[in-house]
Amino acid sequence: MNISNVGGVAIVNGAISSVRLVELQEGFHVQLPDAYVQMLNLADGFSLKNGVILYSSSELIERNKTLEVEKYASAYLTIGDDSGGRSIMLPLAGKGVYLVDQGSMDPDEFKRIGMSLTDWIADGCVL
Repeated sequence: MNISNVGGVAIVNGAISSVRLVELQEGFHVQLPDAYVQMLNLADGFSLKNGVILYSSSELIERNKTLEVEKYASAYLTIGDDSGGRSIMLPLAGKGVYLVDQGSMDPDEFKRIGMSLTDWIADGCVL
């Protein structure tokens, strides 16, 4: 996974610390998907000039609580948004990257935007 190849990067945070990664996984009570951990080890969140934001670990738990992801889409994690009311969702098991309106959070309404997180990032985080 190479975040530096993504066009239009505005901000890239440094890699997550190993201590913070453990705290994050304990906070969610799950093992985070491998591709997501790989991304965090490269960049603890980043934003693009087109408005796409992948949350830093310090924002992740709060955003998932606020959007009630555990209640409405418990098999997923919201990892970012489009700065326009739609969340970027990642399954806790399985593949794919999805987009959904934050007012719904219903997995039946998810739109697949990438076959995997690695592919989606390699393709420039296109929505």
